[in-house]
Amino acid sequence: MKYGIITSGSRGDVQPFIALALALMEKGHEVTVVAPVNFREFVEGFGVSYWPVTGDTERLINSPTALKILEGGSIFKFIYHLQKIVAQTADQSSRDILAACSHFDHLIVSVLPLPFVYSIAEKYHKKCAVIFLSVPPIPTREFPFQVFGTKGHAWLNRLSYRLLGLAYAMTSQQVNRFRKGIGLPPANVMKACLRSDMLAITAVSQLLVKQPGDWPPNAHITGFFFLPRAAREKRGINELPDGLEEWLAKGDKPVYIGFGSIPIPDNAKFIRTLEGVLTKKRVVLGVGWSVLNGLPVHPDLFVVKYVNHDWLLPRCSTIIIHGGIGTVGAALRSGTPLIVVSILADQPINGKMIEQKKLGRHIPFKKLSPERLLEAINATADPVIIENCKTAAATIKAEDGLEKAVHLIQQYFQ
Repeated sequence: MKYGIITSGSRGDVQPFIALALALMEKGHEVTVVAPVNFREFVEGFGVSYWPVTGDTERLINSPTALKILEGGSIFKFIYHLQKIVAQTADQSSRDILAACSHFDHLIVSVLPLPFVYSIAEKYHKKCAVIFLSVPPIPTREFPFQVFGTKGHAWLNRLSYRLLGLAYAMTSQQVNRFRKGIGLPPANVMKACLRSDMLAITAVSQLLVKQPGDWPPNAHITGFFFLPRAAREKRGINELPDGLEEWLAKGDKPVYIGFGSIPIPDNAKFIRTLEGVLTKKRVVLGVGWSVLNGLPVHPDLFVVKYVNHDWLLPRCSTIIIHGGIGTVGAALRSGTPLIVVSILADQPINGKMIEQKKLGRHIPFKKLSPERLLEAINATADPVIIENCKTAAATIKAEDGLEKAVHLIQQYFQ
C-alpha cells in the first residue's frame, strides 16, 4: 500500500509523523511525508520519502508580528494572523497537496491540512484517517473544548465544542475556493469530518487524556508516537554537542530550558529570567527556533540548538518547556519533573494538566519572572512530584502508541 502522510506546522507537528512513517514502512508499506519545504532535510534524513509543500513555517513564526502576538498569548489572534500570511501561498500549497495525494492509495492527515485532504479524499474516493497530536476536537461530555480548560459540567462540555465553528470560519472561504477548483460544492468540512466514520487517532498518553466513554467507535487514544532509538542514531540525533558531557560532570544536575519550535516572544524578559535562574542553578538552554540576542556568557550556562531529549532530560533536575504536547511526552517519559511556561494553543491546557496531576508546575509566559520561575523550580523538588513523575515515566514507556496506531490504520484501510 502507498500511504501519504500530510502535515504542516512546527517540528512538533512533523516528527511524530516521521515515527509513524517508519512504523508503517516496517510493515512493508510505501510511505511519503508531505510537509512544508523547510522540513525536507529533516524528513529525508530518516530515510523517509518526502514531498514538498510551499511555505516555510519557521520563517513565518519568527516574523515580528507573529512574535508580538505570541507575547500576548491569544490563540485566536495568532491563528488569524497565520491565516492571513498562509493565505498568500495557500492556493499553491493546496495544489501541492493535491498533486501529492494523486500518488497515494490512502491518506493520513494532521489537523491543520485536514479540510483540504478530506476534500481530496471525497473527490477522488480515497479513504482518509486523521491523527490529532493534542487534546482532540471530538465532542464529549467528559471534558470541554481545550480553550475552556480541563474540567466542566457535562452539558456545557459538549456545548463548548461549537467553538470549533468559529475556528473553522477563519479558513472556510479558502477551503471552499479549493473545493470549487476540484469540482466539489461548498461544505462545512469540519462538521462533515466529525460526523463521518473516518478513523480518528489521538497520539497522546491516556495518563493525560482518558478515552471518553461517549466517543464514537472510530475515535481512539493510542499513546505518544516516539521515534525509535535506531532511527535517532541513524539520523545523528543521539550525537551530543561538543563538551556537553564534560560540562554536566562538573556540577549538580542542571535545569533544562527549551522552547522548541515556538520562538520565545519577549527576548528581554527571557534574558532577565535566565540571568535570575543562573544565580541559583546550572542551565542547559535549547534554543530551537528562537532567535535570542544578548545571551549571557556564564560558566553555568550551556547553549545548544537542539539536543537528544532521551539522553539529556533524565540527567536534569527540572525541565522547563513551552508545553507543546510532543515535548511534554518526552519530558514525562524521562521521569524528571517539569515546568510548563505556556505561550499559546494547547500549551496552557497541558500546563494545567501537569499541575493538576502533580507532575510539575505551570506558569503562563505573560507572568514569567525570575522569582516566579525559581519558586517553581524549588517546588518541583517535592517528593510527591518526583515520585509521580517516576510513575508517569513507567506508564508511558509501557504504552506503545505507534504499534496501536499502525494496527488501527491497517485494519481501517484494509
